[in-house]
Amino acid sequence: MKKMIALTLAGTLAASPLAFAKGSLDDAETALNAGTDYGITQFTNLEFDDDRDDPFEIEGWVDNEWYVELELSADGAIEREKRRKRQGQPSGLSADEIRSYLDAASSEGMHYIEELEVRSGGRVEIEGEDSNGRELEVEFRNSSLSPFKVERDDD
Repeated sequence: MKKMIALTLAGTLAASPLAFAKGSLDDAETALNAGTDYGITQFTNLEFDDDRDDPFEIEGWVDNEWYVELELSADGAIEREKRRKRQGQPSGLSADEIRSYLDAASSEGMHYIEELEVRSGGRVEIEGEDSNGRELEVEFRNSSLSPFKVERDDD
């Protein structure tokens, strides 16, 4: 019995970092709320990472001069902060705009999110998985909530 418990525990611990490779819509909400509370007004990246101790990373502009990268714990607490002055104008999307794109991706079958990236020229790319664990990428352009491109892994 002890051996079985030990094997179960070892398997759970070995697999636990993989659980952070993707996040649910609730996880995305936790990350957006933490970023907004921090002062981010324009988000450029949301990422759920499996190769670090901190499962969420968010990037964006706090004001017209400071760009931040935050690593968050599972409960949304800030674990690491990197802040730098940037040249040029801030870009990105508000938390509400990000939520709208996440809802649109969800309508396409997105169940788990790996990364949301706001790119230049009004492109928003969301990578993740559907409810069956198949890879799904949804791309939006020109501020439209109608997908420009949807790629599904057919395996």
